[in-house]
Amino acid sequence: MIMIESKNNPRFKEWKKLHTKKGRKESGLFLIEGEHLVEEALKSDWAIVDFIVSSEYRVPDEWMKKYPVLMQEKIEILAPLFSELSETQTPQGIAAVIKKRPSPTNEDWLKQAKLMLLVDQIQDPGNLGTMIRTADAAGVDAVVLGKGTVDPFSGKVLRSSQGSTFHLPLIEKELQEYIVQLQQEGWQIYGTSLTDAIDFRELEITPESKVAIVMGNEGEGVQEALLEQMNQKIKIPIWGQAESLNVAIATGILLYHTQSLLKK
Repeated sequence: MIMIESKNNPRFKEWKKLHTKKGRKESGLFLIEGEHLVEEALKSDWAIVDFIVSSEYRVPDEWMKKYPVLMQEKIEILAPLFSELSETQTPQGIAAVIKKRPSPTNEDWLKQAKLMLLVDQIQDPGNLGTMIRTADAAGVDAVVLGKGTVDPFSGKVLRSSQGSTFHLPLIEKELQEYIVQLQQEGWQIYGTSLTDAIDFRELEITPESKVAIVMGNEGEGVQEALLEQMNQKIKIPIWGQAESLNVAIATGILLYHTQSLLKK
């Protein structure tokens, strides 16, 4: 076991850099904290580079038995240092550094896929994390992130995703080009719009369909250039006085409806 007692420790300094998008990009690493996220990482096949605990934290006995090598290699840091490393108000005393996985280059998996979520310039970390979590729950095969979308490996997104980041592919693509590729392979692309759109319940989706749902920026919606590529623009009816739905809520409605038709 290694003990770190100073914020001048080179390793501690490298961890702090992971709070920035630049630091995550340059290192290919990201930082998670809290028991739930760390447990999800342990259960996944993502590579854990550093396992970090506060000097006041007691590792669960179950983990000691299931992951003995990792537990022996854990890095302990003084509680005040852990608080400085943490991005939460009440740190749980446990964190881990995870190695990013590259986007799949071999797209054989795409032949088996049936439902994808395409994300266009979502900027709120809480919204993106919730969308990833919802996509995971709805059995989506992949989440594709377009340019202008918040970094999916930022702390706020990771916490909002509740570990779903480890359960499905997150792929960064130029959406206009990717939509063309998908359509050439028989995918139907549906994007939300307030104009020239049909009620989403009118879509003709069968178990043989391959569907990608495009969700757009919180304020601007899906870019016009992307909407022009849609097989069909869709909308969710508003029956009350609300002006609109939160994008993460709307995503859940559309994904679950679509998946229910694909699984008939």
